Amino acid sequence: MTDTAYNGWANRETWNVNLWLFNDYDRYQWLQAIFPAGCPDPVSAERVCRMFFGDKTPDNCLLDKVNWYEVCDAINED
Repeated sequence: MTDTAYNGWANRETWNVNLWLFNDYDRYQWLQAIFPAGCPDPVSAERVCRMFFGDKTPDNCLLDKVNWYEVCDAINED
């Protein structure tokens, strides 16, 4: 069995999405405006990210491999 964890995240794709979401203040404010009461579920996190990024992040990480539960949790950590 191989360890797929990447910098504390489930995998590189999940880590990468979080970098794109939270390392830019304008994106962070955008997330706060979309989820003022927090992210309700992983499906919502995925929908918003796909609306923003399409099928992959600007540096070509595919969103199909992202752990959306972790992204939702990260949005709610505010």
